[in-house]
Amino acid sequence: MFVIKKLIGHFLMPLPLGLVFLTLGLVLLLRRRRLCGWGALTFGWLVLVVTSNRGVSSALTSSLESTYAPVPPALAVAEPKDGAPAAGDVASIWPPELRDAAFVAVLGGGHGDARALSSGQRLSNSARARLVEGVRIALALPETRLVVSGPDNGGQPDVDEPPPQTHARVLADAAVELGFPRERIVEIDTARDTAEEVVALRLLAGTERIALVTSAWHLPRAMQLARHEGLEVFPCPADYLGGTNARVGALDWLTWDGESLTNTTRAWREHLGRAWARFVAWWRG
Repeated sequence: MFVIKKLIGHFLMPLPLGLVFLTLGLVLLLRRRRLCGWGALTFGWLVLVVTSNRGVSSALTSSLESTYAPVPPALAVAEPKDGAPAAGDVASIWPPELRDAAFVAVLGGGHGDARALSSGQRLSNSARARLVEGVRIALALPETRLVVSGPDNGGQPDVDEPPPQTHARVLADAAVELGFPRERIVEIDTARDTAEEVVALRLLAGTERIALVTSAWHLPRAMQLARHEGLEVFPCPADYLGGTNARVGALDWLTWDGESLTNTTRAWREHLGRAWARFVAWWRG
């Protein structure tokens, strides 16, 4: 079921969907089904044109990224005393719901297997941004534990190569490289997607509060799934695609590029994922 869900979701993304309809249109035209062929070609072309437009991309991503406010800089609160913040005041600007968290959970974001690189350099851009934010929050809240999540990449190593590391281990090693104490890190290495991550977090945290760190465009879906599982969570967005004050300008609607297609794909995946989560919740009653 997991594989089927991922496969169907892949072909509902803009690029595969557009290419499928373009190919279908050409096949239909070759078979002299002109009306259906031109209809499929037009639909496939429109999918690619619309989803690679910067205005469309910015509007879709900002609708997700503006859902939750970022966690403000912790050092901005305390009045300097002898040139340094007062002890115990580092995170005093933060809401009580965040300061009372027992865990800071960083959801997985992918990594590469180039062992010659440091763990931090092996992380994807999203995973690195999430981890930096998680470490920042956990260091300011010394009573918390940092939870990192993700299985291995599923590849088979060569005979002379060591077994693949889980994504959770790469995140943990990268956190240690940033100066975070390993004894405060908890690894979840069995969860394959966000839905499984929140289930694992519920088993770990129970009724204790979790500061949930993930990409700002992914956070609305993650919060929806976490609350459905009954978790006490506080949203901590990271990895902004458009920035917290991004505005769609007139020129954006006249610009098309590959980055916009990538960002639209991320936003579209999130909206589909939220719809799927609502359907599963309704189906299960």
